[in-house]
Amino acid sequence: MVNNIKQLHKEAQQAINQEKYQQAHQLIISILSQDKYFADGYFLLAMIASVHNNTAKAIELIKQAIVLAPEQVEYIAQLAKHYALINDHVQALQHADIAAKLAAKFALKSALTFDTIGVAYSQIGLHQKAVPFFKQAVAANKNNGIFFFNLGASLKFTGDFSAARKAYEQTIALMPSYCKAHAALTSLGDITSTSNHIERLTKLYQKLTQPEDLLYIGHALAREYEALGDYEKAYQYLNQSKKAKLAQLNYQASDDKQMFNALTELFNAPQLNNSATNELNTGYDSNEPLFVVGMPRTGTTLVERILSKHSAVTSAGELQHFGLILKELSKTTTNKVIDKETVMAVASINFSKLGKAYIDSTRAITGNSVKFVDKMPLNVLYAGFIIKALPKAKIICLDRGPLDTIVSNYRQLFAVNFSYYNYAYDLQTTAQFYQQFKQLTQLWLMLFPDNFYVVNYEKLVNEPEEEAKKIIKFCGLDWQEECLDIHKNAAPVATASAVQVRQPINNKSVGNWQKYKKHLTEVTEYLEKNNLL
Repeated sequence: MVNNIKQLHKEAQQAINQEKYQQAHQLIISILSQDKYFADGYFLLAMIASVHNNTAKAIELIKQAIVLAPEQVEYIAQLAKHYALINDHVQALQHADIAAKLAAKFALKSALTFDTIGVAYSQIGLHQKAVPFFKQAVAANKNNGIFFFNLGASLKFTGDFSAARKAYEQTIALMPSYCKAHAALTSLGDITSTSNHIERLTKLYQKLTQPEDLLYIGHALAREYEALGDYEKAYQYLNQSKKAKLAQLNYQASDDKQMFNALTELFNAPQLNNSATNELNTGYDSNEPLFVVGMPRTGTTLVERILSKHSAVTSAGELQHFGLILKELSKTTTNKVIDKETVMAVASINFSKLGKAYIDSTRAITGNSVKFVDKMPLNVLYAGFIIKALPKAKIICLDRGPLDTIVSNYRQLFAVNFSYYNYAYDLQTTAQFYQQFKQLTQLWLMLFPDNFYVVNYEKLVNEPEEEAKKIIKFCGLDWQEECLDIHKNAAPVATASAVQVRQPINNKSVGNWQKYKKHLTEVTEYLEKNNLL
């Protein structure tokens, strides 16, 4: 029987590697029918569940495997990674630390397990802890391009751009058509007429057929042509690649409008705002969180860096926690984290429970810091709910010039499968989203003047000390001169501004929209019509 199980196990592993999941599943069930204590059977079933995006089932099966093999590092590392995937950062960190200690104890040599531990740490936002494991992964296996790509990402976020560049180049050498690596390499900048990747990118672009691949390389080409001052070619690649991706999506700008309208309707309703005495609506008593919000690409990372240079403040990065917890408590089953149905359902939830669950979910990163920054820009949509759940929270909202905001959002390559940002595939829908954002911020400012503060980006970069002092004061902190030294802030930056904010505060980005002025006629007319210019 032992030999039979060994053979079935080998065949199951091969089937998974060949993506023959049904066959693998049958083989594993056969193994477990003979030996219900065969740990790797449960682990392999977990990997099949994971491939099919059933993360909860995968976690359940990995835990069963760990019961049978408590010191199997690979299992614990995968459990950490899967907890990170569902944004349970507390459990993810706990298990990543256990896996790391066991890896050292047993002098582990597995490249895959090193990479998995690194992925768990990086998913939490702990890129400085991730880098050593990614380095061990590439040392143990120099032929896996994804290992080098993961290393490159964490090196970039920790500010080691030279090493990140080498890692991305190694990924491309091993995987010439891996479009994410090309886009990531270009994002590091330092593009000149004598040092660029345009020829390589153009050849690859011409071979591509998948919209997602075209989007990555189209954005990379646009960025490189921008660096060379050829804004017309940059726009052409942006326009082509974004249209190709938009055609694949079922995006309706009207859905966003309904969501914005639902927020406005709900928070203008007397029954929501006059229910402070209801114990469900008193919120959770914590003054730790500082939310930095706004449209993306409007200076949110800059404000986060100013705040996190303060000795009393920790950066938690861009957390999706609040929206996901709110969605769970709403009990809605729509496929978007926030939409009209979810907004209306949230009115009756327990806001104290929401606030506590959110604070608890941040502990893996925030520890016992006096205050922490959550810099998820589109948390602006949740501002009213945040204040209901956390009445002592402070929310700093960025307000940047409309044309710079719209063009910067259009130029940005956001997370491809994150529907929050679908508006940014078209200039006109970006303008519409901006207009609705402006209306919503005015509502928040009117309803919550003690919690919601608007910062003008142009003022901030032109008068940084004066504006930074106002921000620090609003957050209830004493002024520290170090807050202006954002370029000396060693904390990781896992955002599109990872390169930019390693420099001193400057106003170089103000007025960038003018480079695309000829393509903004309809946008300008729309803004003028809505009194936004």
